[in-house]
Amino acid sequence: MVANAAQNASLLFDGEDCVSKGLGKGKTFILCSTTPPSFLHELRKRLDEEAGRSDIKLLDCPVSGGTLRAADGTLSIFSSGPDSDLDAAKEVLECMSGNLYRMGGISNGTKTKTIHQLLAATNIITASEAMGLAATVGLNTKAVMEHVQKSDGDSFMFSNRAPHMINNDWHPYSALGIILKDTGIVTDTARAEQFPAPLANTAHYTYLQGVQAGMLKDDDAKLVQLYLPDSQGDLVSKMAEADVKMASSHQVSKDTVADLLCGIHLAASVEGMAFCQHLKGIDSKLMCEIISKAAGWNAMFTKCIPGMLEKDSWTLADCPEAEDVGRKLSDAVNKCRQIGYPCPMAAAALQQFHFASLRDKKLTSLSRHDR
Repeated sequence: MVANAAQNASLLFDGEDCVSKGLGKGKTFILCSTTPPSFLHELRKRLDEEAGRSDIKLLDCPVSGGTLRAADGTLSIFSSGPDSDLDAAKEVLECMSGNLYRMGGISNGTKTKTIHQLLAATNIITASEAMGLAATVGLNTKAVMEHVQKSDGDSFMFSNRAPHMINNDWHPYSALGIILKDTGIVTDTARAEQFPAPLANTAHYTYLQGVQAGMLKDDDAKLVQLYLPDSQGDLVSKMAEADVKMASSHQVSKDTVADLLCGIHLAASVEGMAFCQHLKGIDSKLMCEIISKAAGWNAMFTKCIPGMLEKDSWTLADCPEAEDVGRKLSDAVNKCRQIGYPCPMAAAALQQFHFASLRDKKLTSLSRHDR
């Protein structure tokens, strides 16, 4: 379970003590890292042709859950490869997992993780965008966090990262470099597949801004500082002591923050499921179940995506809730613009609602409203 594709390749093929030279006959190599889907096929070819080790069984088993679930042995594992090889490795995989899935042939596990990471990546940066907004207008950030956690704006990543911001705790529980690498896999795969992924791309570019700001090895929650004045990097923490009775500031309220999150999460959820459909080989219903139980979860996914499964057509124009969510997101984005607050994720999401309005008469009111 090393960090990336390059480290796996080095482990297998570099030097006299590499795995492909030292591993016993008929043994199994279980790759648990997040890598591009194409990498698994490259490894299989190199094992067969370059190393002469067609006897080595290669399993594609990326994981989700972070360090806490790894320590508890409750990871979600997306296993793929020949059934007989997966059967042989079952005990090892079960002792590390809380949710163990079989996704089909080799690279399907990595496809599943790639789809999941689109949601995880957009949710992480969205938490910073939302909490930065609350702090900027002077709302009590702890009260905002608690309000969001009871609303449709919640996500696993929000509830995990927002406390770091409130506590001004930048210990690298999950360093920016990790999600940057994963988002790069998502966007590179999308481009190779000629699939538009505007929210994933916006998240990736914002992560690169964090790298430019020197945050590569910091906890990814520290990205909230991109949204704050240089001299007020601890503003989210300071505003945890603000007046809890203040209903709104600059017309921004706790509901405005939740509306911003709902809009981004819905657009990203639909983008993720469309990506799943485009990559082929991954069952949409199973993907829905996986995301609902993993770190990529958000409340809008649970609320809206199951109802779209039967039609299996993944645009906001097909989502019954999109009109109301899009209208509220438009209001939130307009309020951000009025105070000069950067909201790249919300703006990217709003554009997807506008595109949907061109294809669905029910959503045309959103375009008129924004104008």
